[in-house]
Amino acid sequence: MEVRTRKNAQPEAKARRQDVHTRPKSRALFEAIREHILEGRYLPGQWLKQAELESTYGASRSDVRSALSSLSERGIVEYSRNRGFRVFNREPREIRDIIEMIVVLEAAAARSILGNASASDIEELEHLARKFDDLTEKGSHAELRLTNYRFHDQLNALCGNRIMADTIRHLRECCVSGPFERYTTFEGLRASSREHFEIIDALQSGDARKLKDLLRRHTTHST
Repeated sequence: MEVRTRKNAQPEAKARRQDVHTRPKSRALFEAIREHILEGRYLPGQWLKQAELESTYGASRSDVRSALSSLSERGIVEYSRNRGFRVFNREPREIRDIIEMIVVLEAAAARSILGNASASDIEELEHLARKFDDLTEKGSHAELRLTNYRFHDQLNALCGNRIMADTIRHLRECCVSGPFERYTTFEGLRASSREHFEIIDALQSGDARKLKDLLRRHTTHST
């Protein structure tokens, strides 16, 4: 698959990705590999062989190296001296620590999200929630994971604090090796889908306390 980029990126896209290598080809490659890791095409602990990536994405060795270095900086892959890059496979305790940070940040963002969410914002979230719900019946594991990431990206972006939203996004991506047991059963998928709609209901009702509690439960998968 050859990675192609548009000549003129949108200003907001540039702002969101300022931590990524500035060369267009390596930036597009970063996004492609990142998405494939998040969707589960590359598994936790899997070595990312640069020669294979060059062939798969139609990219040069230098662009592959730049993209992998940026993914390493984001904590999605890790670099091992004299061995190369592999998808990060974090210990359960580290995953718990990261989730704890996500919960704290999302709770801090909840009130701002409520204050900033417009009717059209909520409509877009509903669209993603309905898409996820439909995918529980007929979608792939990859589609479900990516749609879930997009739902939370869109939600957290409403806090109005780009640094906070980006931090939450990066922390969520660092949990790519986290427990996805919920996605292995239909009951787990349906529970996750219901919680998306409950989060939207809390937004519509303007209930900050309820939104904080729902985000905590949804992130930790607690009852």
